[in-house]
Order: sequence, then C-alpha cells, then structure tokens
Amino acid sequence: MSEHLNANGGVAERESLATSVEIEVPNRWDALALSETLIPYHSFLVEFDCQRWVVHARVPGNHGEPLDGALGKIKGWLVDRRLEDVSCRVGGQPYELNERRAA
Repeated sequence: MSEHLNANGGVAERESLATSVEIEVPNRWDALALSETLIPYHSFLVEFDCQRWVVHARVPGNHGEPLDGALGKIKGWLVDRRLEDVSCRVGGQPYELNERRAA
C-alpha cells in the first residue's frame, strides 16, 4: 500500500499497489487478440518461442478499471477463442480461469 501525505503531514489517501496479470497463450494470434482486449490494462506481449506467448496486463487499468473487469475480459476472450488450457497468474500467484464443472 502506498500513502500520500497531506500538507499537515497526515495521511490523506491510501492507495493499493498495482497488480500484474500474466496469461500464457499458445500462439501469436490469440495473444494479439487478448492484448488488444486488455489495452485499458496497459497490456503488452512477450514471445518466448513460436508456441509460447505471455500477455501482461496491470490493474488498475488506465481509468481505474478493477481486477474483476480484467478477469471478465480474459474469460470472455477464452470463450470467443474456444481455448481451455491457458495458464494465468495474478500478482505472481496461479489463478484458475476455467470454472470446473462437477462430474
């Protein structure tokens, strides 16, 4: 957490630190589509090899968009692209994007 001091030396505002979101994607076109979807979240791509791309994003977004908003966009992208095996990390911790159905 960061704190901003007012002129009297007291804490005027508390602000949480930005959180990173990383999504590992199997190909360039899916990675590019996700990166475009996440533009409000300062997204960028990293290519590790031709079948391993990572899309990075940061929350809050440009206008304070919340983590839930970014995760919703990612889940919508998964449905649109019909992808299932995509790995995601939020704040460096694994995050399950796919809701598992009861057998």
